[in-house]
Amino acid sequence: MKTRIINLMKYVFMASVIFTLASCSDDDDAKPDTRSMFIGTYAVEDVSGSNGYTYEYDVTIANGSDGNLDLSNFADIFNIPVKASVDGNKLTIKSQSFTNPSSGNTIQVSGSGTLSGNVLNFTYTTTGYINYTGTCKASKKQ
Repeated sequence: MKTRIINLMKYVFMASVIFTLASCSDDDDAKPDTRSMFIGTYAVEDVSGSNGYTYEYDVTIANGSDGNLDLSNFADIFNIPVKASVDGNKLTIKSQSFTNPSSGNTIQVSGSGTLSGNVLNFTYTTTGYINYTGTCKASKKQ
């Protein structure tokens, strides 16, 4: 009788483990698209990492292709939109290079930031033709 109870307990335990594993959800569920939170024109205060000087300019963020955002007038020097991805309230500018067709000069940019309400705080680095690190506070214009 004792052996039957032990075997029955083993089967109940195994059944509960199998049931628990079968009921787990897929962790790869699609994340919500939060790009619309970033869309707009921002007044940027860009503080130079080397000399502390503050540059002021506007950046416009719009929906881009492939689920990315396009940042126009980025750093007040890029005449081609810089691409960025978002994950919740986090913005990532993956490393990308641009070459001036006239001069042949190349510049590479990367960075990241966080949106809180109507303020986007971000840092970025450029290398190549211009070596620069900026820490920025960008306030969305109404």
